[in-house]
Amino acid sequence: MRIVQRLLATAIIGLSASAALAEENGLYLGAAGGLSIARDSRIVGTGIDSNAEFDNGLAGAGAVGYGFGSGLRAELELGYRENDVDSIGGLAGAGDVSAISTMGNVLFDFDNSSRFTPYLGVGAGAARVDLDGASPVGGGSINDDDTAFAYQGIAGVSYRVSDRFKLTLDYRYFAAPDVEVTTSTGVAVDTEYRSHSIMVGLRFSFGAPPPAPVAAPAPVAEAAPAPAPPPPAPKVEPAPPPQLPRNFLVFFDWDRSNLTPEAREIVAAAARSATETGSARIEATGHADRSGATQYNVGLSQRRADSVKADLVARGIRDDEIFTFARGEADPLVPTPDGVREPQNRRVEIVLK
Repeated sequence: MRIVQRLLATAIIGLSASAALAEENGLYLGAAGGLSIARDSRIVGTGIDSNAEFDNGLAGAGAVGYGFGSGLRAELELGYRENDVDSIGGLAGAGDVSAISTMGNVLFDFDNSSRFTPYLGVGAGAARVDLDGASPVGGGSINDDDTAFAYQGIAGVSYRVSDRFKLTLDYRYFAAPDVEVTTSTGVAVDTEYRSHSIMVGLRFSFGAPPPAPVAAPAPVAEAAPAPAPPPPAPKVEPAPPPQLPRNFLVFFDWDRSNLTPEAREIVAAAARSATETGSARIEATGHADRSGATQYNVGLSQRRADSVKADLVARGIRDDEIFTFARGEADPLVPTPDGVREPQNRRVEIVLK
């Protein structure tokens, strides 16, 4: 219980102190498997007080969850752990113990603008603990099961393979501290099941990633040309109203295609200008810096252009009036050597025609 309390305290501190937002947003599915290291447990009843030791075994879990886009996740997990009995009361043992659990977990992701995202979590629920042929216990064996309260603490890290897929590696401390079963000789005994687990898994997200936590360079729309002064005349005529901008630059974070809050403001300005000027064609050309592979950067620049198009459509611009292009790293705003992460080159250029 002390381990869970420490994990919970650490998670609360992270919630209040973290300046970055995690990327998990929307519904996701997860699955993991690995090693279960069961702790020794006491078996206590009338005339029975033995210590049981277990061999290392297998652990697995599947979960369905939801990310709230602020680093916080909630999930429902189905888990399984199994260990063979090594010894009971100092004598060679037989049989095995297994635990099937249903847990509600709350987790927090600590995003650091890299592909690696550490996370902490706690969970509570119920476990069906089954002792199958566990012996020797008081001159008999245990072939019984009990459903008991269970809790766990979770600490791990995920690696973002893509916007949808993440690999996970985590440690879990799982405990069902109050298990009541009966021996084959009819003696009621109290025992417990506690396990350290190391599991490797995969998580698939159905939702789009939220806005990136690191602020991009301030987007700058090209300034409108200054109005020409009126020709000399006996009567001073009022100056014509300033022209609305027709070119806009939207910048992105490294290896990201989602719009930051600042970028959304620029897209909103472009949508207003297109509406007021009656533009019949809008071109959105995506670009990337030179830090990735050439073909990957072409796809990344296309996803950036598609993100801008989707936001323009959401603001009332017709889909058939918007045309997207992907230039990859071929047309940098700031020329750099290969591999340089130049912020000004991660952009989409919007042109109103």
